Amino acid sequence: MGWQFRKKGRLAFSSKWARWSGQRESNPHIVPPLGGGPFPGEEQTPVNNQELRHTCVKICVTFSFLGVASNAMAYLVRDARSRSPYWYGVYLVISPGGQRRWVRKSTKKQKRSEAKEILDAWQKTADRAAAGTLDQARIREIILETVQRVTGKRNDSPTVSEWLERWIRTEKGAVAGRTMMRYEQIVRDFLSSIGTRAQAPLEALTTDTILQFKERWLSGGRSPRTVNQTIKILKRPFKIALEEGLIDRNPVAAVRPIRTSSAKKGVFSPEQIQRLLDVAEGDWKGLILCGYFTGGRLVDLARLVWGDIDLTEKTITFVQRKTGAAVQIPIHQNLYEYLLALHRSDGPKRPVFLKLFNKPGAGKSGLSMSFKRLMERAGIDDGVARKKDGKLGRNVSRLSFHSLRHSFNSAMANADVPLEIRQKLTGHASKDMNKHYTHLELETVRRAVESIPQLPGKAPRHAVKALHK
Repeated sequence: MGWQFRKKGRLAFSSKWARWSGQRESNPHIVPPLGGGPFPGEEQTPVNNQELRHTCVKICVTFSFLGVASNAMAYLVRDARSRSPYWYGVYLVISPGGQRRWVRKSTKKQKRSEAKEILDAWQKTADRAAAGTLDQARIREIILETVQRVTGKRNDSPTVSEWLERWIRTEKGAVAGRTMMRYEQIVRDFLSSIGTRAQAPLEALTTDTILQFKERWLSGGRSPRTVNQTIKILKRPFKIALEEGLIDRNPVAAVRPIRTSSAKKGVFSPEQIQRLLDVAEGDWKGLILCGYFTGGRLVDLARLVWGDIDLTEKTITFVQRKTGAAVQIPIHQNLYEYLLALHRSDGPKRPVFLKLFNKPGAGKSGLSMSFKRLMERAGIDDGVARKKDGKLGRNVSRLSFHSLRHSFNSAMANADVPLEIRQKLTGHASKDMNKHYTHLELETVRRAVESIPQLPGKAPRHAVKALHK
């Protein structure tokens, strides 16, 4: 009795053992006894003989060397100890160097027909790899075809590039314009950095690829803070993919941030504020007063319209572009006198600071650089809060327009204003906060704002009158 090669390359015992070959896949741990004996259906002997297993493998390998196609050798088995309900696929993998090895892994399928489709896909992929005709596009095609045959529907399996572009589309309108521009730039830089892997299936992206991108950016001169922020943003689309079941792990989650030193921003003293007002011209006087007495961000305040200001209730109300948080701030007496003299009845949509309204915040001709030049004229050194880190990094100034926000918060803290109230006034709250206070709350925060000391000089009302001439 010996082995004979039957149709489709399947190996089976000849004569009466042919009946046993039909049982092999349904009872893979049962084999006929060596040296003859009763038919396997009458007496079943578990395989405990390791030598027998090795002999079977040698026979299969011998046939593969004789030119038998490897996909003829692929077969399904059950777990010998019944530890798993799934079918296991066993198939031959040939390395580029010609080495052959058998791979056994679970198909995660209980139906034999579905498990067979998956096994065929594995063997097809291994065969193409051995022949040198496998690429990422073909792998993805084989996977999608297999899923479609097994489930009857086309599975959503986007490439890395397709998924990140889809994420960008979902973020539009949900974040601020400048944030959206940053997201788009990060996605472009990332896809360019990983090259052809951008066209690989999303689930094929590994943590090693993210680490290589991180190291490439650092060596290219980006500062650690920039790299940390980039990695933090990249975690978001992959977290969503994990939640939607497109991947079984987030490849960015395991990437740890680089340790950096925090920038120690300074605050302006009332005397320095007055020096800035003395050299400021036109709308800059009002913008500095707003920054110091409201704690608002530069662009938010520059975009104020008269509809945001209620001179009767003495409040300023606006939505912060960065966080989406709505804030309502009582108007300090110094600021109130300036706005009262400046006010014109040209409608609620008229900009408060007309000449600054359309200027960008960043850039050489932007609002930030204009304020920096004002500081130089006032003889105020901006200092260095954090030195340049990386070839493409930059020094962070200790004093800037944003320091007016810190000065506002610090002045109230010095007056023992509770943290909760200070958070409300600076907009450090959820996006769902009610932008209007009750009467009691408004009086409380009004007292908090009035606790900020008056400026040492006179309010710049004479400058306001000059604007109307």
